[in-house]
Amino acid sequence: MKPEEQISAGARETADPAKKGAFLTLIIPTRNEARNVPRLVRELEESLSGVDYRVVFVDDSTDETPGVIRSLSEEDGRIVLIQRAEAERDGGLSTAVATGMDAVANDSEYTCVMDADLQHPPSKVREMLEKARASGADVVVASRYARGGSYAGLPGPTRKAISVGSKYLARIVFKEARKTSDPMTGFFLVKNVAISGIQFRPTGFKILLEILVCAPELKVVEVPLNFQARNAGVSKANLGQGLEYLAHIGSLFWYVPSAGRFWKFALVGVSGVLVNLLTLITLVEYFDAGPTVAWIVAVGLSILSNFLLNNAFTWRDVRHSSRIHFLLRGALAYPVAIVALGSNFAVYYPLTKYLGADFPYYAIAAFLGIVAGTCSNFILSSRFVFRPSASKGLDPKAPPEVVAKEAREELKADWIGLIRAGDLSPVALSSAGIVDASPPLATADKSAIELVLRTSQPTLVVTGPRRLPQARTNTRWTSSLAVPVLDGEHPVGVVYATRNSTEQFTQEDLHWLTAYASTSGPMFY
Repeated sequence: MKPEEQISAGARETADPAKKGAFLTLIIPTRNEARNVPRLVRELEESLSGVDYRVVFVDDSTDETPGVIRSLSEEDGRIVLIQRAEAERDGGLSTAVATGMDAVANDSEYTCVMDADLQHPPSKVREMLEKARASGADVVVASRYARGGSYAGLPGPTRKAISVGSKYLARIVFKEARKTSDPMTGFFLVKNVAISGIQFRPTGFKILLEILVCAPELKVVEVPLNFQARNAGVSKANLGQGLEYLAHIGSLFWYVPSAGRFWKFALVGVSGVLVNLLTLITLVEYFDAGPTVAWIVAVGLSILSNFLLNNAFTWRDVRHSSRIHFLLRGALAYPVAIVALGSNFAVYYPLTKYLGADFPYYAIAAFLGIVAGTCSNFILSSRFVFRPSASKGLDPKAPPEVVAKEAREELKADWIGLIRAGDLSPVALSSAGIVDASPPLATADKSAIELVLRTSQPTLVVTGPRRLPQARTNTRWTSSLAVPVLDGEHPVGVVYATRNSTEQFTQEDLHWLTAYASTSGPMFY
């Protein structure tokens, strides 16, 4: 469902004026907050006097809250209601925030997310906005744990302990969360252009963590927050939300390639230990190999398995430019592993020699050696083995057919087109390495190109069999990449690639083509 279709009938007449946009949009998810909403709106009006703002309530209530918001919207055209149907409420508070952000993504310079229960003081919004403008930050976090802040409004020691524990779990797993002392807060302000085009898939109630992890380049600053007691109603926090938070941590860890990279590396290292031990025992016990020879083979296989898993999992977002490059990376993994073993021994041996070889000293020394070896291996692997290869630069003076041919070869595409804005006419095409006439664009192709021209955002489209009678490995998918070519902020054309293959285009392909097309504007003149 499109965001504009989600706006309830009762608020539709006030939503249209709001579509003109505002400098600041406040996204406020509500669930049974009828007693809090009027006071919240009044305090926001007092705090934001002179600021061009609007308030978007995304409501999942089962009480009279929607009616209260509609009444307020009739008095103030800056108030908008998006009422979600029962089937749209999966994912909780964070998906409500995402719904609101999607609905107004291109209409405001800043978006502020806050709760409706007045635990987030409305007077703080102006301070956050001023902080963002003065510092040039992409995200301003209202932190309960910053100097001058307080989380006294959390009810009871258990809730406080859970809050602190959740904060540290996020900061331990994700280095991006360490940009703020409170990555779990629900009160923050973000510059819309900084997160434009990112598809968030939050679960539970912690969308800020999603933003920090999915956009690690953002500049983040804090303001202290005195977290207040709830004004009215009951808290929505429960065990289910705690489990959703853990599921969210797992989802970010698994699906965002750069998230928690060190811990992914450590997990792969554990698998390498298992490969090593199984190989060693098998060769010695079942093939009568000598322990030294078996150890050498086991170490070699474990290094190889670690490299392959790290390539497929830990650094799966780092492309290799060719098969030769992939093989060179694999070869480089061996000397890096040897250096890591040396680091391990350099810590273990002196500790056992000078502190003692008795238990528990040797066990502690072994643990510290493993930590040293793992850290050195990770650092060296990051900088040398899986260092991103230099992307091919685009020569703006090159003929369009050369550009199309190089991009087709890099992406293994069936066809590449440089499409002009306005008439969707191809500038140059490459099919099987031969510049020739354009194949007719299907309706789906034209729709994807028009969408990119309208939104100036790259897109990846995959179509293929929806249901198969049995598992198959030779299923062919039709996938396409559409990337805008901009002249300043205005799209002048689209680089469009298609492939019909058992391998789909990936997000990494989309990122590469976006970078490749960033300087191709001159070809459209």
